[in-house]
Amino acid sequence: MRTVLFGILFLVAACRRPSTQFASMLSPISELADYSRYLKSGDELVALGNDPAWSLRINPSKGNMVFKAGKEDSLTMSIPERQTDSDGVFRYNTKAESGSLNVVFRPDSCVDAVSKQRYDYRVQVDVGGKNYVGCGVSLQKVALLQDIWVLTDFQGRSIKAGGPRNEVPRLEISLTEGRVTGTTGCNQLSGTVKADTRQIQFGPMAMTKMACVGEVGTFENTFLNALVQPLAYQVAEGKLTFLQNGKQLMTFKKVD
Repeated sequence: MRTVLFGILFLVAACRRPSTQFASMLSPISELADYSRYLKSGDELVALGNDPAWSLRINPSKGNMVFKAGKEDSLTMSIPERQTDSDGVFRYNTKAESGSLNVVFRPDSCVDAVSKQRYDYRVQVDVGGKNYVGCGVSLQKVALLQDIWVLTDFQGRSIKAGGPRNEVPRLEISLTEGRVTGTTGCNQLSGTVKADTRQIQFGPMAMTKMACVGEVGTFENTFLNALVQPLAYQVAEGKLTFLQNGKQLMTFKKVD
């Protein structure tokens, strides 16, 4: 199906008839965790558990940490100083008139028993003598994806402007909205996106039908084909790198 769809796009481009309509390119989103509502709220750390169900959200922008476990154990407190151990374990300990809250995040792969989603920490929360255990995640790395990125390197080759509008491929990622927009360097693209702390997944995607011939058209097909599969990623110092099978596939730079 994927090959046929890209073949259709290539034939449309070869006709050299621009259009503002979008052509559908199907690519299902994999079962990655949806962190959009946490990112939208500005939460940096999130933890949850079951039996009984509970949740913890730590939000630096609001300066608070909110723990909920039914009506009995529901606390909102200012974020205390973070204590970090040499092995990557970190904790928050705080006391107030409404109660005490002790939280420990331990780096370890943790799978939620209900959602089956994987998290990066095992979390323990003590509230007024009651103990809750579950899984947690830091959204700092995921939040860094939310920006405008311009392609600089693809499979070891430097990328320069091309196409009818002399553009460089670009992606604008908004995980709070679950959307990505941008350009292939010739056509405009739009679609959905999800990401966890290890992988990013684009699709379904749609694209305009501007003619893309020669090297520009060939590269567009290759670029789109690379985007329709889950990709590992690294983001730091204004650079975003997508990896495939542990090898660097493409690199973007952040738009200033």
